[in-house]
Amino acid sequence: MKIENPEGELLNVLHDISPLEWRKYQQRYPTVRVGNSLEREDRSGYPPYVAFRFKNENDEIVNKLRLVLESYLGAIVWILVPHKREGLPGINWMIGPARMWEISEAAEKENMTKGQYFSKYEPWIGPVAYDDLAVLVEHVRDAFSAPTVLIKN
Repeated sequence: MKIENPEGELLNVLHDISPLEWRKYQQRYPTVRVGNSLEREDRSGYPPYVAFRFKNENDEIVNKLRLVLESYLGAIVWILVPHKREGLPGINWMIGPARMWEISEAAEKENMTKGQYFSKYEPWIGPVAYDDLAVLVEHVRDAFSAPTVLIKN
């Protein structure tokens, strides 16, 4: 099923490259329960990320995705991080601003999630990252739709 929110578009692109078994993403304006009603909440201070697991892991695709992210020259540095599942098959992958991993220890010391830490101490990163995510999506889409060129030494 296609994700309609712009924050999930990268997952749509990844699914087109290779089907996904599982996916998750940070929404900028999620609908949350407040009392007995649902309201939209502004989470712009929480930087976007996507997390996913391929149905069939393919090292060639993962390596190319890593190279595509490394070659991206946008407003934010984005990285691909693996998370090996304990006792379960497959690898969960996460794409997010590199800064998310740089502040992990500081957030932990403050007893906060990474999102809470950003929202409190670096609230400008989220809006910049959300704007940059749309450009990153096009970069990934273009890289995987372009024909592969083999260079022999």
